[in-house]
Amino acid sequence: MDFYKNYNDLGKKTITTTRSEFTETIGEDGTRDIIKRVLLGGNVRDTTEFITQRRLLNSYASMLELFVNTFSGQDTQQQNDLKKYADSVIKELSTSKKDAKIFDLWLLGLTKKGFDNIARGNLSEYRKSFEFSTKNAVADFNEDFGQITGNLELNGKSVPLSWEVLSLMLLAIGSQTLTLRGSSKSMNGKMFEKLVLGSILTMIGFEFCSTLPKKIDPENKIFWLSNMDENERETDATIVYNNKAVSIDIGFIGKGNPEITLDKVTRFEAYKRIGGIKHDMSTIIIVDTVADHSDLFNKAKRVKGKVLQMKHEDWTIQFANVLNNIFDLQLELSDLHTDDLEKYFESHLKNIQISNFIN
Repeated sequence: MDFYKNYNDLGKKTITTTRSEFTETIGEDGTRDIIKRVLLGGNVRDTTEFITQRRLLNSYASMLELFVNTFSGQDTQQQNDLKKYADSVIKELSTSKKDAKIFDLWLLGLTKKGFDNIARGNLSEYRKSFEFSTKNAVADFNEDFGQITGNLELNGKSVPLSWEVLSLMLLAIGSQTLTLRGSSKSMNGKMFEKLVLGSILTMIGFEFCSTLPKKIDPENKIFWLSNMDENERETDATIVYNNKAVSIDIGFIGKGNPEITLDKVTRFEAYKRIGGIKHDMSTIIIVDTVADHSDLFNKAKRVKGKVLQMKHEDWTIQFANVLNNIFDLQLELSDLHTDDLEKYFESHLKNIQISNFIN
C-alpha cells in the first residue's frame, strides 16, 4: 500500500503551511483586518481559530477518503488485520521524508514529537505495542458497546464498518489534530506578533530595519524585530531613539500560561551597547490577558518594566504614552480617544507593506 501517494492533494496541503501561504489564503486585506482587531483589543485567535478548524476538517475528510479507498474491496479479515496494516505503514515510513513521514506517523497514532519521545525511534517495538493495545481496545469496544454495523460509502466505494477500521482512522485523526493545532498555534502566534508590532511601530513614526544596524544615528527613530543578542536572549522588537532603547516582548498569552508571562520579566538589562552606542534600556511586555492575582505587575515594576494587556481596547494608547515618557515624545496616537482608534488604524494600515514583517 502506498498511503501517502493515495492521500489527496487537499489533505497534503494541510500537513504543513507557511506564513506566506496563510496570508495568501486570507489575503492582505484580511490580514490587515486581523491586525486592526488586535490593535482594538480583539483576540487574534477569534479569527485564526476558524482558519485552523477549516484546515482540520480538510485533513479529516481527506483521511476518511484514504481509508475508504484503502480498505475498499478487501474482505473482512484483511480489513481487520492490524498487524498487516502496521507492517505496511512501517515499511512505507522507513523511506518516507518530510510531509510523507509526518503523515505516515499519523497512521500509527504518532506525531513527530511522539515518535521521538514514545517510540524513541524503535518502530519494531512500537509496532508490537500498537497492535496489542489496539486489539485490546477493539475487544473491549465489542464487549462494552457491541458490534458496530453499517458501511462507509464514498465515490462509489464502500467499506463495512468495524471497530478495527474505525479505531485506526480515529487514531490517525487524533494525531492529525495534535500536529495541525500545534503548528497553527505556533505559526499564527509568531506571525501576528511581528505583524502587530511592525504595524503599530510604523504607524507611530518609527522606521523598520530588516536587520540589526551596525551603526546607529541617535536622531533616527528606528526598530527591528526578533533579535537574538550576544547573550542568546531573544526579544520580539527593539526600538531605538536618542540613546535610549526599548525591548518589547509580545505574546498572545492568556491566563492559562502565567509561567510563560512571568518568565519574560527576568530577561532584560538596564544598559546595552547597540550600534556602537550605549543605550539606556527599558522593557515593555505586551500580553493578551493577565490573571487577576498574577504577580507579573510587581515583577515588572522591580525591573522598571511596563506590562500592557491587549484585551483592553485602549492598549495602544497606553503603549504610545509609555513611549512618550521613555523617549520624551508626543505621539499622535497618545492624544486619541478610544472612539477614534478604528478610523486611525484603518487610514494608516492601508499604507503599510505588511509583507515586510513576514519571514
